Amino acid sequence: MKKLQALLIFLFVFLFASSCWAAEIDLAKALENGEATKTAITPLIDGKELKVDWYAAPYVSKPNRPKDQLINIYVPENVLEKAPVLFVVNNGGWFMDDYKDTVTDRAGIAIKDGVNYLTDIDTEADTAKGREQFSAMALKRGFIVVSYGARGRNNGATDGKYLGHSPATATDTKAAIRYLRANKNFLKNIDTDKIVVNGTSGGGAMTALIASSGNSPDFFEYLYEIGAAGISKNKDGKFINDPEIGDNIFATMSYCPITDLGHADAAYEFTYNSTRTKLFANNNLAYDVESKEEIMRKSEALKADYINYVNGLELKRKDGTLLTAENLEGEIINLMKAEIEESIKEIGIEKMKADIENSKWHGNNWLVLNDDGSYSYDFEEHKYFVAMNTKLKIAPAFSNSGLYEPQQQNEDNLFGTLEEPYSPFEFISWNEDKVKNTVGKDDTGLDWEEFMKTDAGKKLAQQIKMTCPFDYLTKDTNVTTAPNWYVRWGMKDRDSSFALETVFYHELLNNANIENLNFEFAWLFPHSGNYDAKEAFEWLDSVIKN
Repeated sequence: MKKLQALLIFLFVFLFASSCWAAEIDLAKALENGEATKTAITPLIDGKELKVDWYAAPYVSKPNRPKDQLINIYVPENVLEKAPVLFVVNNGGWFMDDYKDTVTDRAGIAIKDGVNYLTDIDTEADTAKGREQFSAMALKRGFIVVSYGARGRNNGATDGKYLGHSPATATDTKAAIRYLRANKNFLKNIDTDKIVVNGTSGGGAMTALIASSGNSPDFFEYLYEIGAAGISKNKDGKFINDPEIGDNIFATMSYCPITDLGHADAAYEFTYNSTRTKLFANNNLAYDVESKEEIMRKSEALKADYINYVNGLELKRKDGTLLTAENLEGEIINLMKAEIEESIKEIGIEKMKADIENSKWHGNNWLVLNDDGSYSYDFEEHKYFVAMNTKLKIAPAFSNSGLYEPQQQNEDNLFGTLEEPYSPFEFISWNEDKVKNTVGKDDTGLDWEEFMKTDAGKKLAQQIKMTCPFDYLTKDTNVTTAPNWYVRWGMKDRDSSFALETVFYHELLNNANIENLNFEFAWLFPHSGNYDAKEAFEWLDSVIKN
């Protein structure tokens, strides 16, 4: 009987929502007019049931992937008079947020035996429970929790069109935020000035992008296309943004963001080229692809590219001097040492020693901890420690679809035209692409620099920009930047690079609109997120009160 109830809930949501797709929805009155389902649920938090109203609805009026462009809004019975919103983003790897998963898992809320439950979370416990603990802590505080479905790079072709390419996921995220503002009169307790976006990995990059690009005109065309709230077009074809309905946010809680994809390959080799050299010498450069010498050649070229890139950024360090490729490693080390010293105070030397010892591979004295609280730290050995615990990505790390057989992990299918399944997005992957299709020097006859001067190249450059916070933070003044940033990258995380994250820190540091920046390399965490719920919510409580 309970399983039948769960099935009926799902059918009710999908059938009711699908009935709205036949005609355009008045998004400003979507909840009020009944274009949503409402279900009473009872999450279990700290051993007690909490009554929650769960609304589910389409968040755009002209969806092109209607089964996923749906939103969940969870309003607890203890909702504050002006309730902040925890907006859960989890398009890990820049993949789509499948709507079904957002209902059953993505917000940490799962249907169990016909009732919608959180796992019984002890919100005061130190044990990380990820999304579940974050959602529980937010609901217990009287916040509203939101999850949503979205298009993403793994959607494949829909009627021959690749709708999941950039900026689809970001556009859908912004549209869902706009839906909340469009319905703030119905959700009378919602404080749309206090929207807090939380995500991990690709979702971490998404939170950073959303936080940096609030109300950017770059996205208006794409928002209009799917019928997002607050975007119209005048008789001259100019897009108009309703000042009462925007996609700017109050804060981001961003974990291990896979960002700056246009320079992520170069940043990876800037960080790990010397590590690869050591692995190569020790016969540990283990990839089932072409010669190891070719991997090292690509690594050297990408490292050199990042040196030029960093030297052209003109970012300032805390002391007012310029960040350069020459002093970047020193800035990484300073941030690492700050985390080591904080960890010595907070968790203690014995626990830190045990954490190192319990790693899969704990050789080399990258961090020597002394009983008197002193320590010595070796960055080169630290990188080798990271690589021996989790094999480094191949070079290039993020754009390599046309380079290797067997296929490697990459983000290439985030980019390309509607007709292209993927596009290389940096100079080596473009120039050395081997697959016969429509992209790469092999098929266009243009090398990377030549291609990027064409209209197609300029469109690709715009796609890349619309996945990354950097230009919005430092060059684009026509945006509303979130004032509060909480960013974490694990000290054992090899999925992107310490160099990139340190440059990201300086991008944030150089933005005058950011009032509260809390950035750390987190003690010995791998690629993961939401592991420090108590600390994160203490920070969030403090910025909300201010």
